[in-house]
Amino acid sequence: MTRSADPADPSDVADWLTRRLAALLEIPAEEIEPTVPLDALGVSSLEEVTITADLEARYGLALPITDLRRHPTILALSAHLAGLPTAHEPHS
Repeated sequence: MTRSADPADPSDVADWLTRRLAALLEIPAEEIEPTVPLDALGVSSLEEVTITADLEARYGLALPITDLRRHPTILALSAHLAGLPTAHEPHS
């Protein structure tokens, strides 16, 4: 799997995730508050699956969908992803 980015920088992940959610929800990115839970933003379970697949593809991660529920905001999820090893890094 080829990854196009490294999740080490939470702010980069948060920016990408904000733009991706805005596209999925068909709203301006400026209307998305990174501290609001995804379900409060109107993210459906189908959109959660899409976001999980997009994150896995973009960052080379194996990401359980439950991580979106354990880390329910853009900021929390971004910080979590930044701490995960990619498929191309050794697992500790």
